[in-house]
Amino acid sequence: MDRMLKTMRFSLVCLAVLLALGCLPTAQHGPLGTGVSTGPNAPSFEGAFAVSSMWLGKTWEIFVAGSDPDEDMDYIWAEVSQLGGHMWDQHLIRLKGSNQARFKGVITLPTPSFRSRRIWETLRVTLRIRDRAGHYSDPVMLEVELGKPTQESIPDEWLEARRNRLGVIFFDFDLDRAESKDFETWLRHR
Repeated sequence: MDRMLKTMRFSLVCLAVLLALGCLPTAQHGPLGTGVSTGPNAPSFEGAFAVSSMWLGKTWEIFVAGSDPDEDMDYIWAEVSQLGGHMWDQHLIRLKGSNQARFKGVITLPTPSFRSRRIWETLRVTLRIRDRAGHYSDPVMLEVELGKPTQESIPDEWLEARRNRLGVIFFDFDLDRAESKDFETWLRHR
């Protein structure tokens, strides 16, 4: 009986040590065979900008800056939705080289050049950065109204970011050409 109590105590102590070690925040290795270290910190956006309106047929430039203290950012996850339409999609923009630690660049999204069912469309993009450890940044959401003149210019702080092209989002727009009274009236008075 005494021996059984000692064995149980030893087992409980070993279990407690293993659990305590498992709860410590430590760096982990990335996917098997990559030899890439990942860390305990989540990536974050340091800023974002995009014009809020533009004509159809233009390319929407989405300027973003982000960083990760662990330097293990893997990709930007983009969820694109066309408000009022039936379309939404997800895209991955891989981050490579020095962009895995810190980046300031541009993501482009071409828009269709022909008119859709309404005079304008609203497009929403929600962005999150994911690192190799599986951490996500807080989301950043941007919207653009297509079919209206651009109201703002690109701030000077983002002009240099055009040199770092992070990727392109190709979105399949819902281009339902059903006629509507508002659209017909707009076309007649152009």
